Amino acid sequence: MGEKSGHGELIPFTLELGDGGAPLWGTLRRSARSRRIRFIVDERGLTVTVPLSFHFKKNLSPLLEKHLAWILRSVDRVSLREKQRGRYPLTLPDHIVLPALGESWAVELVPPEDCPAGRGLRLSAKEPVIRLPQNFSQMEALTVLRTWLRFRARAALPPLLRDLAAEFVGPDAVARVFVKELKSRWGSCSSRRNINLNARLLFLPPDLVRHVMLHELCHLAEMNHSAAFYARLNAMDPETDRHIAELRTAWRLIPAWAAEPL
Repeated sequence: MGEKSGHGELIPFTLELGDGGAPLWGTLRRSARSRRIRFIVDERGLTVTVPLSFHFKKNLSPLLEKHLAWILRSVDRVSLREKQRGRYPLTLPDHIVLPALGESWAVELVPPEDCPAGRGLRLSAKEPVIRLPQNFSQMEALTVLRTWLRFRARAALPPLLRDLAAEFVGPDAVARVFVKELKSRWGSCSSRRNINLNARLLFLPPDLVRHVMLHELCHLAEMNHSAAFYARLNAMDPETDRHIAELRTAWRLIPAWAAEPL
């Protein structure tokens, strides 16, 4: 059971945001004063206030599923507000660390003639350096870095996923792998056996990236978050509970320049 407060019984729960990898921590508040169901999303997470008659074990999951689209939009708005408060204005980084790959890239501004493409970036074949023309505006430079991040993620993440697929579910289990800048999820899996991965996974440590990928691979067999799904996930990743807890705050690992929006 949950704990008591001056406002009624508080019952914590975790909500998978769609097809997952980035759970939202929530609290169900059962209140004698409440006559209807209310949703609040703020920097603390999701709070659902319900009357005492609400049967949370039976009705909470269907209720959240029904309002999931609104919850996701609200989470995005709150995330943006918090970023604007504490992480903006954006500044150009002088180096980029990608823990998922164990890489560190320097960012240098150079004369335009050293970037023959003129409006793009130039990567050294011998050293991990991203060179940008000095005549770029800050927004142009940041836009190029975001493009570079997607390219780097598209080169690195799908092979990692397919290696895990070959180990756990079979080399042909995954149809296609897409890498995108997802807003509220680390990954997702479709009924067509396509898996989407968030390019920002590159800023997470390798064990969390591995967990997210295993999470999506489990959806190939269980397109839900049932007990059977978590039994499968725990068999693949014995540290599932710890990784889920760490993913609740992992969005803070993303540097401001790589977060939404530009």
